[in-house]
Amino acid sequence: MNPIQKTGAFDSISGALRQIQPLLAKITQAASLKEMAEGIYHILQRDFDFKSTGFYFINPTSKKLELLMAQGLTEEEMIEAQSTAMERHPGWVITHKKTFLSNDEKNESMDFQKRLKLVSRLYCPVIYKDECIGTIGVASTEPNVFNENHVAFIEFLCQIAAVTYENITNLIELERNKERTDQAIEAMKFGIWDWDMEKGDLYWDDYMYTLYESKRSDFSGYFDAFQKTLHPDDETKISQILNETFTNKLDFNAEFRIVTPAGKVKRIAASAKCFYSSAGKILRMVGANWDVTEEREKELQLMHASKMSSLGEMSAGIAHEINNPLAIIQGKSYQIRKCAGNESPDREQMIKLTDDIDRTVQRISKIVKGLRNFSRDGERDPFEKKQMKTLIDETLSFCLSRFNNYGIKLEVSPVPDSLTIECRPTPISQVILNILNNAFDAVENLDQKWVRLAIEEVQGYIEIRITDSGHGIPVAIRRKILEPFFTTKEVGKGTGLGLSISHGIILAHNGSLEIDASCPNTCFKIRLPKFQAV
Repeated sequence: MNPIQKTGAFDSISGALRQIQPLLAKITQAASLKEMAEGIYHILQRDFDFKSTGFYFINPTSKKLELLMAQGLTEEEMIEAQSTAMERHPGWVITHKKTFLSNDEKNESMDFQKRLKLVSRLYCPVIYKDECIGTIGVASTEPNVFNENHVAFIEFLCQIAAVTYENITNLIELERNKERTDQAIEAMKFGIWDWDMEKGDLYWDDYMYTLYESKRSDFSGYFDAFQKTLHPDDETKISQILNETFTNKLDFNAEFRIVTPAGKVKRIAASAKCFYSSAGKILRMVGANWDVTEEREKELQLMHASKMSSLGEMSAGIAHEINNPLAIIQGKSYQIRKCAGNESPDREQMIKLTDDIDRTVQRISKIVKGLRNFSRDGERDPFEKKQMKTLIDETLSFCLSRFNNYGIKLEVSPVPDSLTIECRPTPISQVILNILNNAFDAVENLDQKWVRLAIEEVQGYIEIRITDSGHGIPVAIRRKILEPFFTTKEVGKGTGLGLSISHGIILAHNGSLEIDASCPNTCFKIRLPKFQAV
């Protein structure tokens, strides 16, 4: 019997493998190199009586060669063996990626080798991705004990070690990625949630409680606990978005308001991946929430600033619109005073003059009312039914004189009195006025100066086309023109906020704002649903 075998000789590698098969799966599931080395050591000790066993591996984190285990060595000897490994047989195997076998080696260089009186040595390389990342070594005090079966067996264990090393490396990288993801999520201030629709469980991570300014004890872990955080005016909205998401098997995206336990209102954005069964049933949602309160407040401030900028550009035209009727009132008043000074005043003429004054005052009142409505914040107004003709007329009252004063022809197609739209009138008026002002700036210095405004109803939508005599917008600019702060105007003339804000307003109305590339001139098309979804 071979002196290093405990359980009897094996004639081939297959015989040994049958004996250790149940242990191999456990080794490949090891969570660390140390655990893997212990598993392989257990196999070697179970079937063989080696005087020394060593496991040298390159640590996947530190990239340094480490001696994980060494049978028969003291702690001090292990430190010495590790520090000199590359100068000895383990280093040769790692460098050359080859097996080292010696059955009669008596040249001892290390104290522990002299003490153990090792003669036969076998070191096999662990190859991973064409690199040697370690070696498994065994030794005996007897000469000529290792044969080709021992080599094949240790090399097979090295293959198992390579597979385990890959698993461990993947686990380490997975942990690193998770740590990076957690750090990124923390830096971005995202709250993560997981809703198991089948069980009804809703999980919140730690930052969700920070985001909602609540305690774990305040949250039951069910959907109704989330519903209780919603602003009363947004509860129906979220139910509708969820129903639409599940019906159409989509992912979830929404923005809503919450009320914290302290009564603070916050605006939250949410995005989630939805998982459906083969039958289309919603099973699970995994998503993130983040606070957009400050962002939305800044957008409102920018929107108001842009609106005031538009009013500033129109101030001369508005002043003209008011000065003209004031001059009429002044003239009519003079005629009344003159008529009243007559010995026999013409009563009918005086009534006619006062009627003219009254109509002129109403005209001024209409302009002032429109100006007041335009300058206020209408983003949070409820949707209302509005006559398109009235909406267009009120908008044109701000800019018509400006177009006329600069010799720019503004053509407006007839709008039927019966055509109505469900919208927030003030923001929609701002969008139309902003595009008209852009058209004004674009054609102001052209030989042909005209702008056309056309409205038509198309399959449940209202399309508003604003076309000017310009030569169109270059393709490279079209992709950027709706982005915030992008402007083609000269320095000091444009903020680059108008179109991006207008785009946001139209999207909030479930509509679209785009450039009509088929038009030879510059044409912006606004498309709005006649009715907003309930």
